[in-house]
Amino acid sequence: MARVLVIGGTGYLGGLIAATLLTRTQDVVVLATRPGHERDDIVARLRMEITAAGDREGDSLERLRIVPLPAPGDARGFSGLFREQRIEEVVNCAGAVHYHDVAALKQSNVDLVNDLLAASKEARIARFIHISTAFAHGFTSEAAPETLLAEPAGDPTEYTRFKRRAEWIVAESGLPFLILRPSIVIGDSRDGHYFGPPYGLYQYWQSFAKVLMSRYRETIHVVASSHKLPLLHQDAFIATLMAARETLKEDAFVNVVSSPDLLPTVEELWRLFSDLVVHPRELRVYGSLEEAPLASLDPRYQVFLAHTAVNTEIARHPWRFETGHRDRLMAHGLVFPQVTIDSVRKCQSRFAGSSESVRRYHQKFEALFPGAPKEPRALADRLETAGGGWLL
Repeated sequence: MARVLVIGGTGYLGGLIAATLLTRTQDVVVLATRPGHERDDIVARLRMEITAAGDREGDSLERLRIVPLPAPGDARGFSGLFREQRIEEVVNCAGAVHYHDVAALKQSNVDLVNDLLAASKEARIARFIHISTAFAHGFTSEAAPETLLAEPAGDPTEYTRFKRRAEWIVAESGLPFLILRPSIVIGDSRDGHYFGPPYGLYQYWQSFAKVLMSRYRETIHVVASSHKLPLLHQDAFIATLMAARETLKEDAFVNVVSSPDLLPTVEELWRLFSDLVVHPRELRVYGSLEEAPLASLDPRYQVFLAHTAVNTEIARHPWRFETGHRDRLMAHGLVFPQVTIDSVRKCQSRFAGSSESVRRYHQKFEALFPGAPKEPRALADRLETAGGGWLL
């Protein structure tokens, strides 16, 4: 039994990690949070993942401690936190998700990391686990190595630049470390559940539903490349984290990514969403935003394309990753669910069933769908028939 400090536990991956440590280990999980986060809200979010993991009574929550995170630069506060809670290991999942807010990115990826490392050294913790991103190596033609990253020719956003900088700080601290770099995380491979905010693929789905599904559109326009989208199921990420934490005893960088052979392309993902959720009469696909007929599209379409432009540009890059650690862990028993078009369908079905915008759209316009049955069926029935894995 260890006492593990989780930073960023109010976020998606941090909450997922905290819930996993509670349900799969006997560790005491200390979750340090900034002001503004209510305890009941934190516990409610963790309870969803804990319940999904099989702990329906929530007994594992007895080993959860929620404490205030000291203010930036408060060395005495951080030292006191580590001492009072007897911290033995740190899992740092913190990191502002705003792509271009340099001040917020610096605070979460540089200032906070320095504060945590200083207190960790003083407390002589066993290991510092840091959650980065698979895209920290920036825009390069080479496969992302599982080593300390060099400065690339360019970055997708300021976010990736600061995530790389945080890796440097951790690796140069002298503490034992494990740095994990997950790609675009989506829901559970088994039932598609996802309790996180609308990032990545969910940003596209939610933005389209909210902005463009107020009326039926016979033709929809999307910017979608033929590149594979580096998606990762949350259970594959968690399984890799737990296996690496147990097995990798030396300092390590681990690219946590799915095998590219089975990954769907961006265009295939849009066709899936079109066929099972939107049901237009025509889908028009453009290779880039410059190819799309923006001037002829209505303002709502322009808002959608602008809102998703950064992620669309990232998706156009031919990302490649070294996966030596993942492959060796798999050879020794790691079960790593791969992302396929069918596994994404489960996640999409789960999203569609929980989206009020999608529900209203189907209620209003189902009779206009191509090939609509004489007797309209419920959205859940259609997705189940299509193999959508309806599991709400």
